[in-house]
Amino acid sequence: MILSLALLPLGLIAFFATLQSSRTADLERRAQMRIALTENARQLASSWASDTSLARVTMRAALTYPDDPDRCARFGEILAAQSGRMPQFALFGAMSAPWCASPGFAPVRPSTLVLDPESPAGYSLGDSALDILVPGPDGNAVGILRYSDRDMGIAIASESSPVPYGLSLVGSDKVLPLTAPTRSGSLAGYETMNAPIGTTGLNAEISMARTPFSSVEILSILLPLVMWAAAALIGWVVVNRMLIRPLRRLQRAVSSYTPGEVVEPLSGMETSAQELRQLGETFRMITERISTHEAELAAGLARQTRLTREVHHRVKNNLQVVASLINLHARGQTQDDVVRAYASIQRRVDALAVVHRNHYAELEENRGVSLRSLVGELAQNIRGSVREGDPVPPIAVDICPCYANQDVAVPVAFLLTELIELSLLTDPRAAIRIRLVASSPLQARLTVVSPALVETPDLILRMENRFGRVLEGLSRQLRSPLERDPAQGRFSIEIAIVAETAGERD
Repeated sequence: MILSLALLPLGLIAFFATLQSSRTADLERRAQMRIALTENARQLASSWASDTSLARVTMRAALTYPDDPDRCARFGEILAAQSGRMPQFALFGAMSAPWCASPGFAPVRPSTLVLDPESPAGYSLGDSALDILVPGPDGNAVGILRYSDRDMGIAIASESSPVPYGLSLVGSDKVLPLTAPTRSGSLAGYETMNAPIGTTGLNAEISMARTPFSSVEILSILLPLVMWAAAALIGWVVVNRMLIRPLRRLQRAVSSYTPGEVVEPLSGMETSAQELRQLGETFRMITERISTHEAELAAGLARQTRLTREVHHRVKNNLQVVASLINLHARGQTQDDVVRAYASIQRRVDALAVVHRNHYAELEENRGVSLRSLVGELAQNIRGSVREGDPVPPIAVDICPCYANQDVAVPVAFLLTELIELSLLTDPRAAIRIRLVASSPLQARLTVVSPALVETPDLILRMENRFGRVLEGLSRQLRSPLERDPAQGRFSIEIAIVAETAGERD
C-alpha cells in the first residue's frame, strides 16, 4: 500500500499532463472554429450588403428609366455573377405588381410598407429561407431578395474547404440551419459559438462535433494509470512472494512449534528475501539446539529418576533389614516390656519402609504416594507385628483413591502408627477404623476411631507421658490441627493431597 501510494502522485501527474495535451488540442480546434465562424459571418454580411446595394441601384434605374426593358435581366445576371447562385428576387414600385421578378417567384408586396430610403434593409427568417427587404429611393419602391438555406449553404461551402461543422442563422425568434454538422459520437457531443453578421441583427452560429477520443488518445490518457496499477500489482506480487508469504509461513511454524522438533520454516521458498531466509535458518538452528538440549534433559531426567528409584529402593531395603534385626532381637528376649518395646520400634521402622516402597512404586508416573495402598499395607504390617498368642485387633480401612507427596505420606504413616500403638496399649482387642475422605480437590480428612481411644485415666496418662507430644509434633508437620473427640474415641486431621482418581473405595 505504501508503494502504491508513493507511485500514485507520479501516475496522476502523467495522467493530468496527458489531459492537458488533449485540452490544448481542444483549444486549437476552438480557435479554428472561431476563425471559420468569423470568416463565414463576414462572407454572408458582404454578400448581402453587395446584393442590397445592387437592388437599390436597380430600383433607382427603374425609376429614372421606366422604359428600359433589360434592367431586370441585367440585375439577375449581376446577382448571379456576385453570389454564384442567383437568389430569388422581386422589385416593386408603388403598384402591387412587381417591376421584375425571378421566374416562379411571386411574393406579395406589403400593402402598408413605406420605407425610408435611408433606412437599412430589413431581414426576416423563414422556415427555409431568408428574406431581405430593401427600401427604394422614393419611399414607395421596395425590393425582396430571398436566399434559400440550401443555396446559402452551397455558397458557403464553395468558398472554403469542406467544413466539419454546421452553420445556422439565428434571429430573435427563429433558427435557420444552413449546413448540418458532422455526426457526433454518443458521448462526444457538440460545441457551439455565435458571432454577429454585420449590422443585420442576425447571428451566425457554428456547431462542431467534438472529436471522439481515438484508441491512441485513450491509451495515452489511461497509460499512466495502467502503469501505476501495473507497478502497484508488481510491487504487491514481489512484496507478497518475498516478504508476506515467508513471514506468514514463519509465523505458522513458530505458532505450531513443539519442543524437541527441528523446524525449517522456509525450506523450498527460494523467492523469499535473503534476510528472511537467514532468519529461517537461525530459527532452524535454534530449534535444533533446543531439540538437542531437550534430548539431553530427557536423558538426564531418566538418569535422575533411575537414581531416585535406586535410592528409595535401597532405603526401603535398609529399613527392612533394620526391622528384621529388631525382630530377631525381640525374639531373643523373655521380658514382656522389652518385647513390646522392640515391637513398637519395629512398627515405626516398618511404617517408614512402607512409605518408601509405595513412593518407589509410584515414581514412574510421578503421581505421589497412594494413600490407599499405604494405609492398607501399614495396617497389615501392624497386625502382623503382634506377638503370637496376643489378641489381634480388627482394623477396618476406608480410604479414598488419593495421592500425597512424601512430605505428607511420612507423617501420616507415623501418625497412624502412633494411634494404633496407643490403641493396642490401651485395649488390644478394641476394633480400629481408619477412614480417609476427600473434602476438596486438594484436601482430605483422615479419621481414626476406636473404643480404646475413649478418654480414660490410663489413656490420659499415656497421652501425657509420650503419645501427646508425638501426635502434636506430627500434626505440626502436617500443618493442620489434630482434632479429638474423647467421648467417641475419634482423632481426625486435614491433610494435603495431590489428586483423587475415580474408583471404588475399599
